Amino acid sequence: MKLTDKTKKRLTLTGLGVVCVVLVIAISSQFKTEKPVDVPIQPSPTMSGVVNPSAEPPTSAAAPTTKPEVSVSPIDPTATPVVTAGTDTADSSGKDQSLQAEPTKPAAPTEKPTPKPETSTKDTSKAPEYKPEDTVKTEPKEPSGGEKKDGKIYVPGFGWIDDEGGAVDQKTVGGEGDINKQVGDMD
Repeated sequence: MKLTDKTKKRLTLTGLGVVCVVLVIAISSQFKTEKPVDVPIQPSPTMSGVVNPSAEPPTSAAAPTTKPEVSVSPIDPTATPVVTAGTDTADSSGKDQSLQAEPTKPAAPTEKPTPKPETSTKDTSKAPEYKPEDTVKTEPKEPSGGEKKDGKIYVPGFGWIDDEGGAVDQKTVGGEGDINKQVGDMD
């Protein structure tokens, strides 16, 4: 059996389509979340699973405990709290909110501090001595670009070069608007 080009193309496209469908299914199965499996609870070896209604409950030698009583006074929403200066009245435990008291500045000191007498540990009778590494050597200032001196011009990166002037043989071209017009000579 001989396959034509048209049949080969169809088989190739069908095979590629099947491969794509398989890949899509494989990739989408990776995104599924598995439900957690309930682990069966093992019975404790000390407890028995059998309930015996005829057995009496164990009695405890201690007296039964009682819960302490808690008394809460009702909150009066119309009452205004008394705030003293510097007292923190913030309360976030209940339904009512209260703000902190305004901060106050401490009183300014009445006495001015006395300055300490200056004492120097340096001997001023001798002239200072400097080491060569302590001195700062100033390099000559690099000239700015375009500075001219002695018929030369300074160009950064190239140094001092001869100043030959501007461009030579400049021609003024008429501006009639013809862009195909020849300008200059090509010798």
